[in-house]
Amino acid sequence: MVRHPGLHSRDARGARYGRTNLPASKLSNSNGRVRCVVKWLRQDESGAVAVVVALLIVSFISLSALVVDMGYLYSVRRQLQAAADAAALAGCQALIEEKSEPEVLAVAEAYAQSNGVKPADGLVMDTQPPNTEITADHVKVTVRKTAPLFFARILGRGTQMVAAQAIAKVAYVSGIKGLMPWAAPIIRANRVTAKIGSGPEVPLTLNGDTGRWEGDVTASLPMSHQGYEVRVTAYNNQTQYPDGTSDYPNGVPEVLSWADSLVTHEASCAIRNVFLNKNFVVSGQDTSVELFVEKSADSSIAGSPSARFNGKNYNLSIVSGEPNRYSVSLPVPATSDLVVSLPIDVSVGQGASAVSITNAAVLVVRRSTYPIRQVTTQERFFSGGYGGQTHVSVELNSYVYGREYELKVVAGAEVGSFCALDLSTIKHPPNWRHPQDPSEYELSSAASEYYNYIANYFPFAVHIGDTIWTQTGNLSAPQTDNSLETRFDGNEMSFSDWEAAGKPAGSSRLIYVPVMEKMQNVSGQTPLRVVALAAFYVEPEVETKGGSVAIRGRFVQYIAPSEGVSEEPMGDYYIETPHLISEGLDY
Repeated sequence: MVRHPGLHSRDARGARYGRTNLPASKLSNSNGRVRCVVKWLRQDESGAVAVVVALLIVSFISLSALVVDMGYLYSVRRQLQAAADAAALAGCQALIEEKSEPEVLAVAEAYAQSNGVKPADGLVMDTQPPNTEITADHVKVTVRKTAPLFFARILGRGTQMVAAQAIAKVAYVSGIKGLMPWAAPIIRANRVTAKIGSGPEVPLTLNGDTGRWEGDVTASLPMSHQGYEVRVTAYNNQTQYPDGTSDYPNGVPEVLSWADSLVTHEASCAIRNVFLNKNFVVSGQDTSVELFVEKSADSSIAGSPSARFNGKNYNLSIVSGEPNRYSVSLPVPATSDLVVSLPIDVSVGQGASAVSITNAAVLVVRRSTYPIRQVTTQERFFSGGYGGQTHVSVELNSYVYGREYELKVVAGAEVGSFCALDLSTIKHPPNWRHPQDPSEYELSSAASEYYNYIANYFPFAVHIGDTIWTQTGNLSAPQTDNSLETRFDGNEMSFSDWEAAGKPAGSSRLIYVPVMEKMQNVSGQTPLRVVALAAFYVEPEVETKGGSVAIRGRFVQYIAPSEGVSEEPMGDYYIETPHLISEGLDY
């Protein structure tokens, strides 16, 4: 065995294991031995594993605390968020139901507790009205909970405060699916005027008790043995387009010419008065009216009066018991127009002594859904010229439960009080122009789709505030009738039978129609705006005459929309609903 010079056997053993013990005297005498010691110190790894293990244990504990405790806190946060959402929605619904603030708070607390938040955990609720003049429009709920920690206790932290917040605001549902491609016209008037002859256009005032627009209208009329036109104009509520621009700042006007007539005559005129038992009738519903003519008691002109109406002459007969009053029954003509005014001329006597008054009265024949329902002039006959005021009253059309309306009249080209709609042109605000704005839905404008949506369910939502353009082209009466037969599928139940059966909501004859206002006074394809949604019950009797088809339905109700939530109401008919929002959250 060879020994290293100058080393004892124990030093050799130490060198074998990377250790050496050298006397200080030898170290000081040899630079080589100093280098040997430094090398030995560098190679000595005894105890390194213990240090690494200690560091790993600390890291593992910290990581465990982070993963386990953070996961638990995230779970608590999710539970609190669910509680805050539920409490805010329930509280907002209580606001919609006009409950008091203590009641709203009680409802919110109850829903927070049912979702795992105890009163001791902490619940803060805030109701904030937009201003002091209207009720609160949202509920803000904050829930807090002190959550225990697990591994983090080793690091000296035993609990953590967790909070969640939600705001529920009153929002508005304004849409529905499954609408028929027809439009029910209406005027929600913001202004109604009347004028007589060439006189000024006089604004009328809405009478809250009667719902009529009324006022005294100034006229200055010469004596002329004729009737002067009473013209009525109703301006709807479409004062601007959905994009904010406007061509009709006063609303789109509906002008009814010759709504009535105001007559001037000589003091010695043999005709004292001419009037109808009703001057507004509905095409297809009213069949006749009575015309009355009163002669002057001291008139020297003998004989019964005669009338000319709708191209025909009629002789009047004396009314029994009233020696100076004469009458005749006039047939009401059918019309495919929305409204038509038919003047009535009256005369009495023969030859040079005969007296005639043109436009002595006017019969207005309208469709059942024409927006102007009735115009009444209080005084109509004046002796001599006239300069003064006469009272004019205007009643706008409305939809009344059980009342029958013509839904569609089809005679080759589609005409009638309900406009055919091209549902492919639906535009949501602020879009409205066709075809400049992009399509909302990928739909075809072909006439075949029009019949398809009559026969089947329209799958897309139509909202209050949307714009839809009318359908163009010739639409077939037989195809419309066939499409309805497909939709009704043999259901022949009448409206009265439907009522007796408890008004089942699933009846195939119960249809939904958008109620619409005109956005422009144009011919051809016209933009209409949805202002409400309505349900009609289609009667099984379909009138067929001369190739035309008349479809009638009875109004059931305005329907609450169920599709689409908006921050502001888009029309007069909507459902208030709680709606979670992110604006205003503190975290």
